[in-house]
Amino acid sequence: MLQTQQDKQVPAFSYEVFDRQLDHFTMMLKVLMDGWEDYSSQEMTFDIHSLCTKAARLCYLADQDLALQHSDISHQRKEQNEMYYTSFELIITTQFTKFMEKVLALVKAGKKVEGHSSPMFSSEISTLLPKLHDLLLMDGMSQESIQILVDDIQNTEKIIQKYHKITKFPGVRYEERLWYLIRLYCLASYLVLHFRRVCHVTDSEMTPEEAARLTEWAIQKYISEKDSSEKLELYFSNLQYDNDGKSLSVDQWLQARRELKHLVSQNLLLLFLNSADDVSQLGASLIKVSFTNEEFLKLVDAVAKYQIITQRIRAIDFPEEFEQSLHNEVFYLTVKGRSVDLEELKKSISKMVNLITRKNQWFCVWSVLKHLNLIRHESTFATFAHQMMSAEWFGNIDPRLRFTADNLSDYSRYFNEYDYTEWNEEMFLEKKELYGMTKWSPKLYQNFSSLCARMMQAIWGYSFFS
Repeated sequence: MLQTQQDKQVPAFSYEVFDRQLDHFTMMLKVLMDGWEDYSSQEMTFDIHSLCTKAARLCYLADQDLALQHSDISHQRKEQNEMYYTSFELIITTQFTKFMEKVLALVKAGKKVEGHSSPMFSSEISTLLPKLHDLLLMDGMSQESIQILVDDIQNTEKIIQKYHKITKFPGVRYEERLWYLIRLYCLASYLVLHFRRVCHVTDSEMTPEEAARLTEWAIQKYISEKDSSEKLELYFSNLQYDNDGKSLSVDQWLQARRELKHLVSQNLLLLFLNSADDVSQLGASLIKVSFTNEEFLKLVDAVAKYQIITQRIRAIDFPEEFEQSLHNEVFYLTVKGRSVDLEELKKSISKMVNLITRKNQWFCVWSVLKHLNLIRHESTFATFAHQMMSAEWFGNIDPRLRFTADNLSDYSRYFNEYDYTEWNEEMFLEKKELYGMTKWSPKLYQNFSSLCARMMQAIWGYSFFS
């Protein structure tokens, strides 16, 4: 699969990492406030810079978190959201705010944001080794070995000090230190806002339409993700193994499909029995039932297997339906339990392409196709651009409209975290300022939003499913 340099550098979002970083940040912030009076100037500068870097990373992760929670039908982060909101309200809105008020009051009174001088012995290893001499002897090192170690370390230090300077913050003015402290306060306040937002998301009920779309998205994601797809592969391999290694007949596939009801939790079983073959109806009905994330994942697993088995049965009965003439790396071939005809899909996309006047507006095509759950979870902008600009897809369009992954990737920071129907102008403008995109026109949000709506209208009722 094609990947841009940006794709390779940005690791996948992980809640384990996000939670750990949040906990580390609050701990370090408390250390900064509690030890403020005892800091040396260099320690103070280093900790403020370090906290700014960590807070900036957390703000970036928070944007990804908000997008994921918009797409999470089971609201699995509800308890964590409330816990973090409570703790961040306390440490940021109360403690850190009072701390900043004190610091600013001291600045107004003519005091500088300075630490204290603190006499310290040299931290070079060659200086520390004599202090560790007795310990090394007790651990069994001979005098000769210790002397060889000392000589090696002294020689290494000389080389390092000759070619590499130890990172320090010499000559930092107190105004700069104050500025970074204010920046830290702003970044920390953004995290408070984030947890207010995600609490609102997990406290709000979804519409039936949104629940239906997200359920379909969750099933497709489950089928395509590495870990879950391996589980599915193991399941189907077991079926064939139990059939003495032979391909299953239609009757055997039907029997396997009947057994899937045993995988579903009792509280979701009725929905599965009534709507396993209609994901939209199944998803729309979920908002009427209480369930945990674990129960939802069991349902997704069963429905994914149901869909795959149904497609295999149909492939036996109607093999011509699954013959695709177009090369495809980007799109799902099954949506809402039905197979996608790529030729028909191409005709639909062409109706959207007719509305494009600038190459970056291909991002709107991407957004509409994502809304329709057609783009594979693992597909990148590079993959999408490569396929759309191939000769058999849209490679013959006006050269001025030909695009690459780079024409689309920046927009994902402002739009693509959310489904286009949930784009929010206030949040867009916040990100515009947060990322420092001063040259972006305030009309960009309205232009892209309206174009997505017109593209959707252009294909409304037009069948790109077989």
